[in-house]
Amino acid sequence: MAQKMTVSIKFLGMQRVVTKKDFINIPLRKEMRVSDVLELVRNLYPDLHLDAGVIFPTVNQEKASLDKLLRANDIISFLPPISGG
Repeated sequence: MAQKMTVSIKFLGMQRVVTKKDFINIPLRKEMRVSDVLELVRNLYPDLHLDAGVIFPTVNQEKASLDKLLRANDIISFLPPISGG
């Protein structure tokens, strides 16, 4: 039996509190992009504040654009804004 191709969304900080999960796996669709995952997560967890202009998307712990194509076993995170002083 063929293994299903998936990507993982890793939740960080307050995202874990809201989702009550460290991560979720979702099936990888053809031509799936980071923006597709962002939209899916927004729909699953409307209480998360994931505004495209504010979050910092990463794929496999590297900065990624919203139009980046995903591959099987990629790990996507949406880092919250970081401020310092």
